[in-house]
Amino acid sequence: MNSYEQIVLDVSEEGERLLEDRLILREDVQKVIHHAEVTGKKLVHRCTGRSLAFYRPKAVTYWVEYSRTDEAYRVFTAYSHRMVLKSSGSTNEWVKSGAGSDWHCDRCRTPLEVQTVRLQYMQSIFPINLPACSSCGFILIDEELAIGKVAEAEQALEDK
Repeated sequence: MNSYEQIVLDVSEEGERLLEDRLILREDVQKVIHHAEVTGKKLVHRCTGRSLAFYRPKAVTYWVEYSRTDEAYRVFTAYSHRMVLKSSGSTNEWVKSGAGSDWHCDRCRTPLEVQTVRLQYMQSIFPINLPACSSCGFILIDEELAIGKVAEAEQALEDK
């Protein structure tokens, strides 16, 4: 048994439908949570205490929002995209926004700040301002962006 398979999931019926509609396997969710818990690479919501993490085993990045209960991990949502995230790596490209993020990097204990990052898909690269950790560069693509504009951009590039 792989170590990720020991992750016990608590997923509502609605959550199961969401996973099915988005073609995300329970195994994918387990891998994301396992990766986040082993590496500490996750975001924590300042109000709810929920965790948000991603894992990119191959060509797809999976994101899962979850919380830990005594015996399982309760899954609130999951989504995916195929874009590759790249931090600018340059502090002079940071864009300070007036709006603060409700998420902070759990590993660095740092609130996210808006930064100019690059999204890459196929041969196209898009600069975009997204919340990211100023210490380690963890970039947040939220659910609305992933299932909206990112999905549209991926489809448009594939249709070319």
